[in-house]
Amino acid sequence: MKKGIPIRINKGTEKERVVGTQYSKEKLFVKEVYESRHLFRILDAWGIDSNYFTNVLLPNNYTIQIKDRETKKTYTIKAEKLKKKGLYYHFKKQDNYGSQIFCPRRFWELPKKKTKVEEAKEFSELYLR
Repeated sequence: MKKGIPIRINKGTEKERVVGTQYSKEKLFVKEVYESRHLFRILDAWGIDSNYFTNVLLPNNYTIQIKDRETKKTYTIKAEKLKKKGLYYHFKKQDNYGSQIFCPRRFWELPKKKTKVEEAKEFSELYLR
């Protein structure tokens, strides 16, 4: 995967910040988070800036990945599914966040755990040939 483009919101203001990385060729958006700070607990959901989602991710049906730096889990969802299952929310008292679309974690995919047989096969393919 080539180097991605950092996505900034609130450009040119004191509230400007990077919200993730866009990989245009792969139609992939990656956001790194800390569950303890970024998980919207009321909905048990991950959020994406609604303007960026509506203008870029949804029209191109990007794959969206949330990489949790604390749990080392990677959550994946397609933009169209996030739109169907998500809810828009605006934090009025925290104007540096604006409007976001939140999707509960139960709708995101996690990589399946490998069985012992799959792990052994992978090991043998890597090291025993």
